Amino acid sequence: QNKINITINGKNYYVNDNLSLYDILENNYLNSNNIVIEINQEIVSRNLWGETKVNENDKIEIITAVGGG
Repeated sequence: QNKINITINGKNYYVNDNLSLYDILENNYLNSNNIVIEINQEIVSRNLWGETKVNENDKIEIITAVGGG
């Protein structure tokens, strides 16, 4: 499998080239309940995480939404 270079929240990672956003969340043990994901400054809808593949040099931001009250 090929490896690609991506950036997640400012840190570089080498990952397999066929990973989806959902796979990345799983691999990083992130709770997906209260987060927003952007790729290259575009928000990806939650229902597309499983089919959205990461590409070479993608800049991914995983933002935790904090509930106010």
